[in-house]
Amino acid sequence: MWPPEALEFLRELEDNNDRDWFKANRSRYDEQLVAPGRALAEGVGHLGAPKFFRPYNDARFHHRPPIKEQLGIAIGYAGAGGYYVELSLDGLLIGAGIHHPATDQLERFRAAIDDGRRAAAFERAVAQAAAAGMTLVAPELKRAPRGYAVDHPRVDRLRLKNLTLYARHPLEPWLHDERCRERVRTQLDAARPFVAWLGRHVGPSNSG
Repeated sequence: MWPPEALEFLRELEDNNDRDWFKANRSRYDEQLVAPGRALAEGVGHLGAPKFFRPYNDARFHHRPPIKEQLGIAIGYAGAGGYYVELSLDGLLIGAGIHHPATDQLERFRAAIDDGRRAAAFERAVAQAAAAGMTLVAPELKRAPRGYAVDHPRVDRLRLKNLTLYARHPLEPWLHDERCRERVRTQLDAARPFVAWLGRHVGPSNSG
């Protein structure tokens, strides 16, 4: 899978984060990070087409280094969610769901969680992903959203604002061989019922 040289590239990028250095080393980025990422995405092609995030940060509105210090791949992503893989020096991140749901999407999610039958299907999907090592993000709201009782039986789910599951793996030798491909495929496949649930009960945003 990703060769050890990919991590060496990221370490050097961290120390030399400017456009001139990246331009001079772009071939290493393409060969050591992007090409293995494409091979990984092909192994989960049944989940949808991949989209590779561009390596340049938009620094117009935020103070950020000019080059992203990670490789991000969205897989099968549509308005109702999808899958995500990211390699950085913080580890390998595997995720699924809707990262920043719009207001109307959150409203539909909360209505579904308020319904016992649909909420039970949500919990089954979360449990299947958890059995493969994926974790539902923690709630961001401190209390129940407006319109829901503070003692609602599923108040922790109603407090969610980020509808994603994730697993973060440390950088270990398995990253460089077939075990990486197997781990990514296993965890993303385990998240398929979760993404399907979002597609049925949340759907894409109607705004904009």
